[in-house]
Amino acid sequence: MTVQEEYFQRLSLVLKEKFNKKGFAFDSFSNKEEAKKFVLSLIKENDTITFGGSTSVNQMGILEDLKGYKNFIDRNNKELKAEAEIKAFTSDIYLCSANAITKNGDIVSTDGGGNRVAATIYGPKKVFLIVGRNKVCNTVEDAIKRVRSIAAGENSVRFKVDNPCCKCDMICDEENCDIEKRLCSYTIIVNKCHIKDRIHIIFIDEELGF
Repeated sequence: MTVQEEYFQRLSLVLKEKFNKKGFAFDSFSNKEEAKKFVLSLIKENDTITFGGSTSVNQMGILEDLKGYKNFIDRNNKELKAEAEIKAFTSDIYLCSANAITKNGDIVSTDGGGNRVAATIYGPKKVFLIVGRNKVCNTVEDAIKRVRSIAAGENSVRFKVDNPCCKCDMICDEENCDIEKRLCSYTIIVNKCHIKDRIHIIFIDEELGF
C-alpha cells in the first residue's frame, strides 16, 4: 500500500464517522469503476433516475449504464434538460456532486441556476453525491473559499463565460461579476441529513470534477 492509499483510508474513516453521526450514508472507493458498480447495485429497475449538471458524474462513467433503465431521464439531452430538472424533485434516484465537503461532515455546494443544490436538499428520495478526494477541505470557511477560488473559475472556463474568477487576475469579484453569467448565485451548506441516509456520499480516491 502506498502512502497516498493509506492516507485515503485514514481520511475515509474520519469522514465516515463524521458524516454518519450527522445522518448521511458514506462509502469510499479506490476508483470510480468500483464506485459505479456499487451505486448501480442500489438502483432498482423501475426507479425514476435523474442527475444534476456534474462533471464528476460524467467522469464516473455511470450515465451510459443508466441509459438502459426505462425511467432514466437524460439531462445531457438538450430536449430533456428542462424535464429532468423538474422531475428531479419527484425522482427515486438523483445523482450529482458537491463543490466541497469538510472533515467535520459538512457539504458545501454552489450553483448558477439553483436546480442542483435545491434537489440535493429536498425532493428526490435518494441522492448519490459523487465526491473526489480533491473536494475535501478542513472547514466550511475553507470549502467556501475553494468554491470561489477554484470551482467557480474552472466552471466559468467550462461554460465559456468571462467571469472575473477566470480572467485577468482570476480573483472572485462579486461586485463586478455579471449576474446573468454568474455561476455562484446559490450556495448551500448542509450540516445534517434530515432524513437518515437520504444523502449518500460516494467518496472516491481520484480527482473528479471541479
